[in-house]
Amino acid sequence: MAKKKDIFEGEELKADLSPMIDLVFLLLIFFMVTANMITYEKDKRVVVPVASDAKVPELIEGRIVMNVLQDGTIVDTKKRVLSESELTQLMSQAKAKNPKTRLHLRADARVPYKHIKTASRASAAGGVPTVIFSTHVVQ
Repeated sequence: MAKKKDIFEGEELKADLSPMIDLVFLLLIFFMVTANMITYEKDKRVVVPVASDAKVPELIEGRIVMNVLQDGTIVDTKKRVLSESELTQLMSQAKAKNPKTRLHLRADARVPYKHIKTASRASAAGGVPTVIFSTHVVQ
């Protein structure tokens, strides 16, 4: 009977790294694709104001994005026009699902403040007093 040492004599064990490298590339592609899916769709009709101290948001989870157009119309990300009462109802439903819900308000730079106040008041009436305003970062 041959000894175990004789069978493997002269051969060194080597690890094949190519499957692991393939897996790393697949994970990299997956995270690049999903990172783009996490962002929200921006309404091209809204020109947000410029701020020198603007910060890029870290997470958008738990945010309800609303756009306030120049004429004061409140529009959600699905392009539906909402009244103040509909926004209140939407915010209360979102608050029931996630207690950390916040309103992400994308108000046009030319919109009068009274329309921003209307959206903020409707959100607070729905139980979501935290409002995050979108601004453009100055380079």
